[in-house]
Parts: sequence; structure tokens; C-alpha cells
Amino acid sequence: MKVSLVHYLVSYLPLIALVKGDTPLLNNITTSPPEIDVPGPKTINGVVCLPPNIVFQQFDPLKPKSVPKYSLPQYDESKVVGPTANLDADVVELLNSLTIEEKVGQMTQIFSSMFLGCDGLVNMTATIEWFDKWKIGSVYTDTATAGGYWNYNSPQRSANFTNTLQQVATTYGSKIPMIYGIDSVRGANFIKGAVIFPAPVNTAATFNPIHAYEAGRIAAKDTRAAGIQWAFGPLSDISMEKLWSRNVENFGEDPYLAGEMVYNSIRGVQGNYKMDRTRVAACMKHFIGYSAPINGKDQEQRLIPWNYLMEYIVPSFQRAVDAGVATGMESYGSLNGGDVVASKALLKDLLRDKMGFNGMMTTDFGEINSQYQKHMTAFNASDAAMSSLNYTTIDMSMVGTSENFTNATIYLVKGGVIPESRINESAGRILQLKKDLGLFEQPFSDPSLIDTVGSAQDVEVARNSARESIILHQNKNNVLPLSVDEKVLFIGPNMNSTRFLGGGWNAHWQGPTDAE
Repeated sequence: MKVSLVHYLVSYLPLIALVKGDTPLLNNITTSPPEIDVPGPKTINGVVCLPPNIVFQQFDPLKPKSVPKYSLPQYDESKVVGPTANLDADVVELLNSLTIEEKVGQMTQIFSSMFLGCDGLVNMTATIEWFDKWKIGSVYTDTATAGGYWNYNSPQRSANFTNTLQQVATTYGSKIPMIYGIDSVRGANFIKGAVIFPAPVNTAATFNPIHAYEAGRIAAKDTRAAGIQWAFGPLSDISMEKLWSRNVENFGEDPYLAGEMVYNSIRGVQGNYKMDRTRVAACMKHFIGYSAPINGKDQEQRLIPWNYLMEYIVPSFQRAVDAGVATGMESYGSLNGGDVVASKALLKDLLRDKMGFNGMMTTDFGEINSQYQKHMTAFNASDAAMSSLNYTTIDMSMVGTSENFTNATIYLVKGGVIPESRINESAGRILQLKKDLGLFEQPFSDPSLIDTVGSAQDVEVARNSARESIILHQNKNNVLPLSVDEKVLFIGPNMNSTRFLGGGWNAHWQGPTDAE
């Protein structure tokens, strides 16, 4: 059974006339996505199986061809390309044409699970509602993470999904292309067939910034092949607490080394991203102090003296800004007793005014709503939205699975609690980012990139990084190199586990399941 984007649209998308917008940016959008054939789900006598609960997700039989070699268009990267403080004239024109609902919708990012049915496949009714009623501007993460039918999506299947959502986004509601975000932390780790690179801590162990650049460049290409334009990385924290579970995602504990790796990673991910459509927007995260929880547990509070913060933790984020990073993500939890997501001192005075960050800022998962759901520092969704938007320069809320941020923000703007000028700031930065990434020209995936995913030339780049990251502390009694005639005993519960040896951000956030 072949299921393509066209089948989705013919079967589910109501036949409506696509009414173009009145602004030049909307009039230029390509609205015909490429057709990418993918095998459909299993059937019994022609009937699609709809299990009540997907205990074991199905393996996606598709793989990219992974051509041995490939070449891509080259663009000038001699100068740093990044966001600017001012919006382009056509972006301002589009912004001024939008309603409050459409502007706030642009600031809303929704979890991919909300576009899936109980069978783990696209739910077109729900998809249309999100874009038509709430006019959302962004979607994030892969469907495998969100409970989708397939356990690990090939670039073909990923592109089919993102193109389907993009077609709805440009047909309903504001008709503005959505931007799709995903955690491409060590290569395009959520795309089946993509080359998985060494974890960032290993990349740092090479002491060779070219490996950070190359990992970013290849991750960007493979992410774009899936129709995704925004990578949530690199992590720009430095490792500060040995008990913290996410140290592997950082470039180590040295501020200078981490800063250089962050800088080169962003140059690799973005390149000349305003022209090069094989690159994506990078995202420095998690701003700031996330890696120093007082008890080592993720998302716990941090207590960091200001002078320590400025001397040790800010420098790697400053290097991200120096590299022209297009976006940033604020940190979970609190720093020195105050929620980061509502901190004027951190997200305006420090980040914007002192460090000079002009890019688009998003929250981490559900952090605005966490003020009343977890931290107990706000009364409700309205109070939380008011605190974050009035006191900080956050542009997008990674909401998750609810429309409460969108609804509350619209209510507050119409009631005069949040000035519309504040909404214009954020919606404007989001629209400018979309223009910079070429979404108003071609919002869909580029099928020509699919067969470059997993190329042998990319594999060799990753292997070189792994080779250089291996550190020999001491070769006592000339144990190395091992002789082929020797017997070696490997001890430890994880020595025969590819799941643990492969680490996190490998197929899934915490690696493959035991069954996989």
C-alpha cells in the first residue's frame, strides 16, 4: 500500500479555494508540496489495523539510498550571518496585516502528538483545527517520540508528515508557513538513516573545532531533508554538576573550549542560512545556568553567584551570539530563587541588552505554564503569560498539548494587560526568522536531499571525530595495542548493550528501547 501526501490531501483535506494574502510575502509562497511515496501501515484484508494501544511501534521499512558521495551548492561563509535588530519592510507589512489572534498564533508551538490520531497516523481534523482556529506558527519533535505509528521515521516519512502539516498551515488560518523544530543534537538523531555523531562531550574531547562544525553542517542537511528548518542545539551550558544527567550533551566544563565548540557548531548548523537551503536555524540552550542543579536532578533550582555566572557560564552563550545564532531557548526551572521564564534580569537585561542577542527566543517545554502547574509562582495560565511576556523578551511558547497559552494571551492583549506592541515584537521576530529560512518562497522539503542522508562521506566524517575523541590517559605496562591472540574480559552491566553504549539522542531522546 502506497500512501503519499497527495493521498492524504485527496482523502482528508476539504476542497477549498486557497485565498492568497494581501501582502507580497504571502503571495510568493509555493503551495504545491512534492509527492513522496511511503509504505502505509499494515492491513488485514485491505483494512488498516487500528490497535487500541500501540505497545510496539512499527519499524519504518524505508531507508534513504545513502549515496556514497554528494555535492551541494556552496555559499559564502566568510562572514557571520545572523539575525538583525530590524525587521525587513515586507515582514513589517505582513505583521501589520495580521489580527491579534494571528500574531499570538505565531507565538504558539505545539507538540507533534496533537496532530496524530489514536492509530498513530495523521489526524487531519485535529491538524486543520490547530492551524485554522488557533493559527499556530510552529510544531516540534518527531512523531515517534510523540507516540506515532512508526518507531523511527525515515527522511521520506518525516518529510511526508511535515509537508502535510505545511500544506494545512498555508491553506488555513493565517496561511503563514509553520516552522518545525526538532532536537538534532548529535547529527539528525531523530531521522532514520542519518549519521549519528559522537556526543558533544566527545566532540569537545577532540579539542578540534572543525568536528563541531562538520557535525552541525551534516545535521542541518539531514534535518532539512525531513522538511524541518530548526534544530534545538547546540547545548551551550558548561558541565557544572557531576550528578546531573545531561552532562553528555554539553561541550565539557571549560568555558573557553565549550565556547569555541559552540561557536563552530552554530557556524556549521547555520552557515549562510539566509541563502543556503541545506542549513537550518540553530538554537543556543538552555539560557542560563541549567547545568548546575543543587542536587543533581534535572530541572531543580540553581544557586549561582552572579560573578560566577558571568565569568564561567555566560562566555559560551556569548560565543553563540557572536556566531550569529538565530534562536535561543530559555532554561527550565529557577535561578537564585526566581523563575528563568519570567526573569527580566536574565532574558532582557542580560541576554538582549548586554549580550546583544537579536534572535528569536523560545521557552523550553511547557515552561510558561509551569509557573502555575509546577513552580507555584503564578495563579493560572493568564497570570503566567502576563509574567513571561511583560517581564521578558520571550517570543514563542513551547506549549505542548494545550491552547491555554494562546487563549490567555489573546485575552490579555485585548484587555490591555499586555500591550499589542509587545506581541508585535515577538511575532515580528518569528516572521523574520521564517523569511530568513526561505519559508515564504519554498516551505516544503527538498526531496533531492533525501538520498544524501547517511552518505559514506558523512559516515567517515563522524568516524574521524570519534577517533580523535579517544583519550589514552596512561598505557601502563604497554597494554596497548591489544594483541589479536589475547583474551580480554569486558566487565559491566552495559558492555553488551548497544542501547547504553549508544547513549542519548540516538533514535530517541534516551536512546532505543530494550525491545528495539
